[in-house]
Amino acid sequence: MVLKALVSLLPEDLDRFVRGIWDELKTEFGFYSVFLTPFPHITFCIVEEEETGIDPLIEVIASSTPPLMARTEYLGVFSGEKPVIFIGLARNSRLASLHHALWTELRDSVNNRAIAYDEDHWIPHITVVFGDDLKRSNIGPVMERLVFRDFHHEFTIDNLTILEEVPDEGIVVRKKLKLAGQSKKD
Repeated sequence: MVLKALVSLLPEDLDRFVRGIWDELKTEFGFYSVFLTPFPHITFCIVEEEETGIDPLIEVIASSTPPLMARTEYLGVFSGEKPVIFIGLARNSRLASLHHALWTELRDSVNNRAIAYDEDHWIPHITVVFGDDLKRSNIGPVMERLVFRDFHHEFTIDNLTILEEVPDEGIVVRKKLKLAGQSKKD
């Protein structure tokens, strides 16, 4: 079984902004868990693939989906045993449509491992901190460091990327596809 994540990698300026935060939190707090997936990204879904061959399905969706505008809006926290600090995106109809197309196509062809990414529960976001790094003793100072920053960025989502977990290599980019559909005229 192969674990794959369907994501969009960020444009260069937003990628640099997120990596800057990651590096700062690594230096100031010793955080490393976010580097397990060393590509700032927006996750649409995570699947465990047996022999279903999801790549052709993703290629069709990418070829028929035009690039879309998105906007980061806020700093947020997913609470629980292992909280996650993230940069939240404003959910718009085009972003929701892309997620719907991926989720609908894949739910019948693979076992979806990440229930948190189903249509009813998906919150588009960019992870800042997760895993064992974040604890009761440091979440306050981390939030204090981040909360007064401006997290408003407009950008274009222009790719669908398949990340894959490879033994002895970690998470790698398996395939990056351009969103190549034609925009509908208003």
